[in-house]
Amino acid sequence: MLFLVFYFLLFVVLLFQGTHVAGEVKNPLGTLPEEVGQNPVAASRWGLVLISAGLFGSVLGLLGFRSQNLATARPAFFALGLALLALYALWVIFLGRKAEFIGRPTVADDHGHH
Repeated sequence: MLFLVFYFLLFVVLLFQGTHVAGEVKNPLGTLPEEVGQNPVAASRWGLVLISAGLFGSVLGLLGFRSQNLATARPAFFALGLALLALYALWVIFLGRKAEFIGRPTVADDHGHH
């Protein structure tokens, strides 16, 4: 029974994280500077993948209460969901946001060097 709590929690997190990353492209929250942005195409794709995985895993988990074959597939889908979440985390940390040099200093240097 405890496994089912973690199972559904994982797929709800995937669903919410997917809606967040897809929504961030259309309506940015403005919490990051402009030069540290994310690729909108890749972020939209990640959003769709995470939303799809979250919905699919949730539906599969609910249908597992009706069918024994689907209930036995839950651990495999749980492992796939964890792997997908780990890949997404690696993308966010290492690949998703790139700092771009904007070509001008951010602070005016009127006083010379000290």
